[in-house]
Amino acid sequence: MARMARQKSEGAAFYHLFNRAAGSPTDYPFEEGRNARRFIFLFEFYLRLYFCRLASFTLMGNHYHSVLYFECFRRLPRGELEQRARLRFGRQWRLKTDSWDLGRWQRFNRELFDVSCFMQHVNGEFAKWFNRRYGRRGPFWADRFKNPQLLDRQAVQSVILYTELNAVRAGLVKRPERYRWGSAYWRWANRKKELLIPLEELFPAEGDMDSFRLYRALLYHHGAVRTKENLGVIPAAIVRREQERGFAREGMLRRRLRFLTEGIAIGGQESVKALLERYREAGLYRRRKNPIPQLGGVFYTLREQRSHAFSPG
Repeated sequence: MARMARQKSEGAAFYHLFNRAAGSPTDYPFEEGRNARRFIFLFEFYLRLYFCRLASFTLMGNHYHSVLYFECFRRLPRGELEQRARLRFGRQWRLKTDSWDLGRWQRFNRELFDVSCFMQHVNGEFAKWFNRRYGRRGPFWADRFKNPQLLDRQAVQSVILYTELNAVRAGLVKRPERYRWGSAYWRWANRKKELLIPLEELFPAEGDMDSFRLYRALLYHHGAVRTKENLGVIPAAIVRREQERGFAREGMLRRRLRFLTEGIAIGGQESVKALLERYREAGLYRRRKNPIPQLGGVFYTLREQRSHAFSPG
């Protein structure tokens, strides 16, 4: 049976990117430090090459999560394309691009804004490196990557928190900022600032709470992380607001929530409904007319059906 066509935004968008290594559930290739460092090196290299920005990241023993923002496609001048080609190919960039005609340069331009091309490069380069290092054959990744689109700020914030709570959820650390292969650690340690989207953009300050305090309060509340004495307590106003949203108790994001990786699109009811209507008007979507409620309506998703809901193409 043919695969469902991958759904991507035609404009700028946030995505929750996820992939898992092949093998048994007890195989943890990223537990070895060299493997983890190599994957993160490749991920950062392609972040610099592509027109995207990093909101969150966590590399676990056999899978990873990330939230990335991809810019809207625009035509780049030839000089800027050559700079990107130089970054991509290094000293061999002229040799690699010498036979490129105008159409190939235009395709390269489009690839620099494409989430699929980004993931193919990251996943493919790491798989080749891993197989060479261990004298291994066959696919490294268990399946094609997941890339649900995050349609509004609440969805973006919640998936950032979910991503950074992975190591807490797995029982590896008690606090997300203690896990060194994740963006919570980088934020606390003030590292990789040139790669991470500033918290001021992701969690705008509210009242007397600056962005970092708001982010920390939400992260701790949704992960049921106990605060230290010198950090104070989670503000009652934050707890009240999240309860009104539907997060009736602490630790809601400590659970494994499959819809956050397989929901195709995640957001409020109106944002998902608007996306559904656009797909139906374009003739891409055949079946579902209404968004699917998750967690009692805290989120809504558009997820893959048992039979193909999207037209091939």
